[in-house]
Amino acid sequence: MKSTLKIFLLFICIIAFTPNLILAQTIESIENDLSITLKRIDSFSYLSLRTDPTAFDSLIHENSILKEKLLRYSMSNPQMLTYEFPLLNNLGFYKATSPDHTFCIFSWDTQTGGTMHFFENIAVYEQYGKRYTKQFEKEEGTPGGFYTDIFQLTDELNTFYIAHEHRILSNSDCYQALHTFDFEKDQFDDNFKKIKTKSGLTNTLGFSYNFFSVVDRKERPVKLITFNNKLNTLTIPVVTSEGQVTAKQIVYQYDGDYFVKLAPKK
Repeated sequence: MKSTLKIFLLFICIIAFTPNLILAQTIESIENDLSITLKRIDSFSYLSLRTDPTAFDSLIHENSILKEKLLRYSMSNPQMLTYEFPLLNNLGFYKATSPDHTFCIFSWDTQTGGTMHFFENIAVYEQYGKRYTKQFEKEEGTPGGFYTDIFQLTDELNTFYIAHEHRILSNSDCYQALHTFDFEKDQFDDNFKKIKTKSGLTNTLGFSYNFFSVVDRKERPVKLITFNNKLNTLTIPVVTSEGQVTAKQIVYQYDGDYFVKLAPKK
């Protein structure tokens, strides 16, 4: 009877202290855990290409595990917003963080595609000392992209964010875009329209291009969109109908309400 009681009390102690053990995990140990899952994704991707009959199912499963880990760790460790995860840079994993460190987007290559890469994204943001997560939704068959930068702009009403997305559609065909976001507690607005175009207001500004027209640029990933936080301008390149990136630029400036296209300089 005493032995049974001891086992019961031990079980209660384990349950009671498990949340504290999760909270006590260092950001480095979290990074290491994420790297293990990312390497398993890479391994099962390789095996699926070798026509292993079970590898693709395992690949899908490991992606689900990575998503669950990111959601769980983001809620338990505040450093998920500020840490840059250097060990994951070469594992198809990306993190974009806002200048105020209250908003970040995690992106990773699911390795379920071929020359067209498929990505998943999770946003994490903080307001009034509380963190929230948001899983990006996309239509079936849409590859999605990864985010490298989050720009920040404050107007008279609030602070909102502009995220820089990259998509890899084939060896040569790529796409870059800006998306404007806003949030208020548990309300995450991914349709926050702050860009004015000929077609009306939109939350997205993007273009397709041929990667080989910029292959000589040293930076990776190649960043073709810039934000000037002093002038509040967004700059994108002019791209020809063949996808060639030119030296000409299109500039949008924030007028206090929306980003508006400026007339080209003569």
